[in-house]
Amino acid sequence: MPELPEVETIKRSLAVNQGASVLRVEVIRGDMIKKRDFEPQAVYGTPIQKVGRRGKYLILSMGGGHHHIVIHLGMSGRFYMLEQEVEIPEKHVHLVFYLNNGKKLIFQDPRRFGGIWLLNNLETVTARLGKEPLQRDFNAAYLQSIIKGRRTAIKNLILDQSLIAGIGNIYADEALFLARIRPDRAAASLNPEESLRLSRAIKRVLKQGIEKRGTTFRDYRDGNNARGGFQEDLQAYGREGNPCLICGSLMVRARIGGRSSHYCQSCQK
Repeated sequence: MPELPEVETIKRSLAVNQGASVLRVEVIRGDMIKKRDFEPQAVYGTPIQKVGRRGKYLILSMGGGHHHIVIHLGMSGRFYMLEQEVEIPEKHVHLVFYLNNGKKLIFQDPRRFGGIWLLNNLETVTARLGKEPLQRDFNAAYLQSIIKGRRTAIKNLILDQSLIAGIGNIYADEALFLARIRPDRAAASLNPEESLRLSRAIKRVLKQGIEKRGTTFRDYRDGNNARGGFQEDLQAYGREGNPCLICGSLMVRARIGGRSSHYCQSCQK
């Protein structure tokens, strides 16, 4: 599933379309529009005021700020641009936005776990999201405030989108490895120094993921339909059975909260 670095990379890729107006929208599968406060035709002739992101949601805010096109990529979705004369090379395309700058924006999702929301009020999807982990006020003090009294595994806590917006399985494993904290530790057991290490590790791995334009194993592509590169730098995720890059012990995989977690039993405590 695309996480914060992947969606941020797509956002930055598509920022070149800010100011371009929507000529028309081709809706191939109407059921991929999860909520309609307005019909697609309402944005015809309207410029894209801003390409934004909140957590794992990509947001196209239209001119005047009254209409927002919100995209969630689910497990396998892509949202990318092509020149209008270029034939779309992929199957499972559900919506296409044609712009007056000669581009078209394509929403593709083979597994159809993602979707598009046509919203007048962004809080329909953003109100339930927690703090953005790249903001300055995401820090050790914030982590200490949300782990207090919580016996859930620390990995489950940092995956909770109502507490921290944008982190998924890959970057959670990477951050916990960098912070030397076991993913199955009770959240409340972290002391202030460990919270500081973890908050810094989260920021670091997210920034590294953005610098490498995201992580591609199979489905993810950026706004130019190009692969990311962070998969080459992973230190924990998917490395079970391989030597730990720090101590040489074999990395392990365990199920925590119904998800696979990858960690070093020697380095992470």
